[in-house]
Amino acid sequence: WKRVPVSLELRLAEGAPGAGLVPATVYGQGKKVYLHPEAPISNRDIARVEATKARIGKGLILQVWLTKAGAARIKQVTGRHIGDSLAVLIDSVVVSVPMIRQAIGGDPKLPNAIGVPLEPKEAQQLAAAIAKTWPTR
Repeated sequence: WKRVPVSLELRLAEGAPGAGLVPATVYGQGKKVYLHPEAPISNRDIARVEATKARIGKGLILQVWLTKAGAARIKQVTGRHIGDSLAVLIDSVVVSVPMIRQAIGGDPKLPNAIGVPLEPKEAQQLAAAIAKTWPTR
């Protein structure tokens, strides 16, 4: 988790294999998911990221501000896929796969919170790499 720049992607994920889906294992869980090959959100869509320690449980909460185009895209994608899963990939590793409960994003002025369950040392390393990738202004 020391790699800079950090690569962050959001991809739709399925629980079963299918045509064109890419198998991946969720870090620290051993659970297998099947990713759609295209990433609706990646670094090109991210304006800023801040990492803070999770208040409950372990790991980090990433506050992610998207560009105007990224915010519009994630709102559209999540709005069409309520009930499906959205994989969070950091440096091509699936770190969490939350269920989409509602359309998210839409306002580039507001951050989107993403939970990343990591052990304390890993969380510190990732937070430092994120700070180098997206330095605060």
